[in-house]
Amino acid sequence: MGWWKVERTSNTIGDGPLDSLGASVAEVIDQYQIAFNRKPTKAEWEALLRAVLGGDSPEERVVDEGVVDKVSIELS
Repeated sequence: MGWWKVERTSNTIGDGPLDSLGASVAEVIDQYQIAFNRKPTKAEWEALLRAVLGGDSPEERVVDEGVVDKVSIELS
């Protein structure tokens, strides 16, 4: 498994977590295709990620630094 540094941090990302996230993204796209015959919009991705990452109680939080309350996706 490969690991690499996150830009401008001392943190790392690995192939395993990246593969899991990729599979999850593919599943969300499949669900939107089935339900709406399209992929999720930018706003829908942001809302989905905010809902999943924004756990209020400490045991639901995905980061130790606090609650995720904003997600922004930049398109090029």
